Amino acid sequence: MSDDETTSEAVYGVRFGPLKPAIREHAYPVTKEELIEQYGGFELDHADGTDRLEEVLRRTDVTTFREPRQVRDAILAVVGVDGTGNSVDPETVGRETGDWSRRSP
Repeated sequence: MSDDETTSEAVYGVRFGPLKPAIREHAYPVTKEELIEQYGGFELDHADGTDRLEEVLRRTDVTTFREPRQVRDAILAVVGVDGTGNSVDPETVGRETGDWSRRSP
């Protein structure tokens, strides 16, 4: 399955859409403020509705990200839910969330 096909799939109830490839292609390390400036308007659909990336990142304590997986984990910690409707523990997020490795420019 290509990355284009997986962008519409939900990860713990969150649909990243075109934000996923953008995050994977971004240069790291990156600050939360840099991500907000560049991608803050992207929308994330989740179990409780829709939020812009800016709103989600402002609710996390992480200030610098070293790789795309850390961005994903921070987002899931704020708006992700597991199969029972409970908040996601980023420590339990595994490979089933698809490829979140950094893409080479």
